[in-house]
Amino acid sequence: MDNKINVLTDSVNVTMHSSSLTHGRYSFAKVQRNTAYIGNIVERVNKNAVIPGGKETLLYVAGLLRDGIVEFLHEGKAVDLLEIGILYLKPKKGMEIAAPGIEDIPKMKLAFTPSDLALKAVENVTVGADVTKENVPTFSELYDIHSMSAGNLLTAGFTVRVSGKGLKVAGDDCGVYLAPCTENGTYQTDGSDWLLICGTEDFIDNTASRLEFNLPSDVAKGSYRLIVKTAYSSGSRLNKTSRVGIMDGIVTVA
Repeated sequence: MDNKINVLTDSVNVTMHSSSLTHGRYSFAKVQRNTAYIGNIVERVNKNAVIPGGKETLLYVAGLLRDGIVEFLHEGKAVDLLEIGILYLKPKKGMEIAAPGIEDIPKMKLAFTPSDLALKAVENVTVGADVTKENVPTFSELYDIHSMSAGNLLTAGFTVRVSGKGLKVAGDDCGVYLAPCTENGTYQTDGSDWLLICGTEDFIDNTASRLEFNLPSDVAKGSYRLIVKTAYSSGSRLNKTSRVGIMDGIVTVA
């Protein structure tokens, strides 16, 4: 069995997200996975108990247990996973038919029900660190295709590429905006003088990691803040309120 091992942190890290999927604002938390692989488990067992043959014996036995579990699953059996919980089969989806036959049963998938032992092991886990993350568009690079250079200098009348995360644009009054700003980056936060430079139907490329569009030729030269406004959720769904991401630094249009 492969002695796969991971570098584990000492704390449980949680990322805090804000969401606008309902009429009111609320937040939810996601635990950042800190996965202990078989190598970590073998090291822990070997540290806590004297095992004849040491790590090699533990890995050998673990491999035998794995193969036995996989065989039972292949036969359609539910398996008690070392008293941690039950692995069992369930259909991938329902059957939209009044009188289904055996041929209508969908393919199987694997599910897991944790045991009381496992549930008690985690019920008092405390968070050692957390990171607050607003679910808004973030930026990594601005690229002027005319000059073939990355930076904050754009050329009116030519194509711009924005890279980042959570960028996909959808929704009414959403798109890419330029907000006129002062030399120190101050701009009107109410959006009263923002210039819509690309609406939802005008993108060359519109994905979560990249926006590509033509910067109108009539945009006045000057200093701006680049803003992406979107209500995109997932698939064809939209959030009830839009999210606004503001790029750090001043964008200059030449």
